[in-house]
Amino acid sequence: MLAALVLMIPTVALIVAAQVFASMAVMIAGTALCGVAAAFGYRGGLQVVNQLAPAGRRAEVVSAFFVCCFCGNALPVIGIGVLSSWTSATTASLAFAGMITVFSLVALGFGAKYVR
Repeated sequence: MLAALVLMIPTVALIVAAQVFASMAVMIAGTALCGVAAAFGYRGGLQVVNQLAPAGRRAEVVSAFFVCCFCGNALPVIGIGVLSSWTSATTASLAFAGMITVFSLVALGFGAKYVR
């Protein structure tokens, strides 16, 4: 999961740069890196959930984990869509990128405590 958080910051920078400079090549690179970060995040999160869930309730806990993950994917997209209707798409992307960066840094701070 920490690898996913570390990858999120350059991923966000690439996605915003692609939009600002209208570069399809940078967008593809950023999207590919985002896919790698998401895979690490899902894999790490699922590993933690499987370790914490009681054996008899693992399926229920994993199902709840995926519902939360899918909501976590959908809600920001809806939010950026709403924000784009009030401001420009670039402003909405920058706001979203800032939030993702802050959340990633905070999560890295918390995660670093447990690595030691």
